[in-house]
Amino acid sequence: MAGHDLSSDGNGNGTLKFTQDWFSHNIPTWTKLLSSLRGKRSVHALEIGVFEGRSTCWLLENVLTGDGATVDCIDTFAGAMEHDKLDLSSLQACFESNVAAWRDRVNVHVGMSAAILPTLSGPYDLLYIDGSHTARDVLVDIVLAWRLAADDAILIFDDYAWPMYPDQPWFQPKLAVDSFLACFAGWYEVLHVGYQVAIRKSAQFSSPANAAKKTLATSASGREVCAFSSFGGQEITYKIEIPQKREFR
Repeated sequence: MAGHDLSSDGNGNGTLKFTQDWFSHNIPTWTKLLSSLRGKRSVHALEIGVFEGRSTCWLLENVLTGDGATVDCIDTFAGAMEHDKLDLSSLQACFESNVAAWRDRVNVHVGMSAAILPTLSGPYDLLYIDGSHTARDVLVDIVLAWRLAADDAILIFDDYAWPMYPDQPWFQPKLAVDSFLACFAGWYEVLHVGYQVAIRKSAQFSSPANAAKKTLATSASGREVCAFSSFGGQEITYKIEIPQKREFR
């Protein structure tokens, strides 16, 4: 892969090589979200979709620093349809080079996430879903990852506000994330909603009245819109467009 940007890995281990930066804008949010995991012993992370490893390296340098901390990384290293103009012939080699300084903490699984996730046992304290952007693939990734999440684990869903394919929502992660959150309401706490969505898995079900409070309103398109607020009365809300009217009980 030609034309790499260079940056120090912060550990005196030379340089990290990247051609793309789709991650750095998340660092302020991640720093806050993951502060409780930083330096903690035996924190286990799962990352679905790693590309060149920007997020992986950041986690290894800033969060997965305690004894026994590890990350399991899943990627085909073949890219997706939005990468059709990129030369990915050395993508896996680039990733392997970037994580080399922490190789004893990294487990790499090459292949389709839908095939690999059922073979993993977890549990994971942090799960980052950033693989395929197609809604059906994202939904499968989230559901399979959910069973691997420890109680109180943090799950981060990337590209919730991805602007590509605005007229084809089945090509966007948002449809999958919204569907999952609607189906699993009461089993998570919403931590962050923006370009990404972050939740914490609840050890026990909390009724919608006490957890993910639901209110109904009508959108301009005439569809029902379900607004969720997070646990503990925290004022984080977002909207889900539902194709047909229904009642939440």
